[in-house]
Amino acid sequence: MMNTNDKVNLKFYNSRSKSIEVFEHDANIPINIYTCGPTVYERAHIGNLKTFLWSDFIVRYLQTLGYKTNHIMNITDIDDKIINSLENKNMDSLITFTQHYTKLFLDDIKALGITSYTTENIHKVTDNIGSIVNLIKKLLDKNYAYQLHDGSIYFDVSKVDKYPFPDCQKEAFEKDNIFEGTRKIIKSEGIRTKNDFILWKPVNDNEIYWLTELGKGKPSWNAECSGLALDILKRIDIKIGGIDLKMPHHNCEILQAEAVDEKVLYGKYFIHCGFLNFSGDKMSKSLGNILKLEDVKTNCYLLRTYFLLKSYRNTFEFDGEEINAIKKHFINLHMLYNKLSLGFVKNDSAKNCPIEKTFIFDELLNIISSDFNTKDSLIALFAYVDKLLKVYMDNKIVENVLNELNKVNRLFNIIDKKILEIPKETIEFINKREELRKQKQFELTDKMRMELQEKYFFEDEQNTGYLIINKI
Repeated sequence: MMNTNDKVNLKFYNSRSKSIEVFEHDANIPINIYTCGPTVYERAHIGNLKTFLWSDFIVRYLQTLGYKTNHIMNITDIDDKIINSLENKNMDSLITFTQHYTKLFLDDIKALGITSYTTENIHKVTDNIGSIVNLIKKLLDKNYAYQLHDGSIYFDVSKVDKYPFPDCQKEAFEKDNIFEGTRKIIKSEGIRTKNDFILWKPVNDNEIYWLTELGKGKPSWNAECSGLALDILKRIDIKIGGIDLKMPHHNCEILQAEAVDEKVLYGKYFIHCGFLNFSGDKMSKSLGNILKLEDVKTNCYLLRTYFLLKSYRNTFEFDGEEINAIKKHFINLHMLYNKLSLGFVKNDSAKNCPIEKTFIFDELLNIISSDFNTKDSLIALFAYVDKLLKVYMDNKIVENVLNELNKVNRLFNIIDKKILEIPKETIEFINKREELRKQKQFELTDKMRMELQEKYFFEDEQNTGYLIINKI
């Protein structure tokens, strides 16, 4: 971990203020980060996964700057969408069903190189019902919530003067009745205010439920995240999620958390990721225009690189041709890494690469500091790689460049180690070919080159070294 937060002036768009802000945080205090995780009723699509990839990168970047982080993600494993997907509406079938899709989610994020979130810091809602109940009890005690005759509990928005996001204020949403959709399956009578949102849901005898101090019922989605987050982290510094969660979900979370303790700022910074479109519209399960990771026939680390070449805030159309266009840069990065790490480097003291061109990492950190600008930083990285692919290098330059690439990869995690794995016998084969070339047995070495090119991306740079990686 580097201590560079005093050198890098990080600023990014804060949805809570609707402006670009300089990030301010005491470096001696860990940054508490909460990411809204998936609802596990079917496999996540790549639009969902893109948000989690960005959360992973933001955590990595902050840690690279020298900050410590406490970062968690939730798994929503109790929700009406889940219950409606069950053949048998009981707790055993719920657990079996959600465990299956939770495992698929964990497999997918691992495949995408998302390593900041594991079973250690991903928390299931069903393991935290007590935390959610305690939050709702506090809201009842403070008269920010009320219970109806059917057992349902609602948050009373008349007790708050304004909503937390500048562009999402009460008047507009009262006019549009944005919360009405959350009541269709509840049909509660006695709701006080149009935008009052549900915290605790009543159930029938044959439904999944928890018997708590609130009565028999189940938590609402809006109460789940805030209850879990406050109990585990106590304080939220950065909240990350898709832009579709901004209103009403994140609005509801903030209202609950800050009603419980007026001194608590629930998320000083809110980071919202843009949509991923496919076939001309937002990728969505309800629209049926989704791509799951298994549907995308490309290397997962190449897909990761593709997403990081886009702004986290922008909505864009998924484009396979764009992925193919960056494939050469992706391959070149791996080619250079293997050239250096395998020692396939030629040097000439009269033609060494100038030392000042071998350093890139600090430059990338500064580019990224402007609203997590990974696009321009990766463009700079690819230009750096292209320049170094076919130059003479002495041992010191090799050491410097390899060190830079390792630092880059600890941040971006875009180098696929499987691509780099060249069998020992292949390396011996290449070295044997070099000896034969020195003996001017060119017909044989040409045949050996063709054999290599059948199995690998292989380029023969006679003067400056060999480039080789596994095909993707």
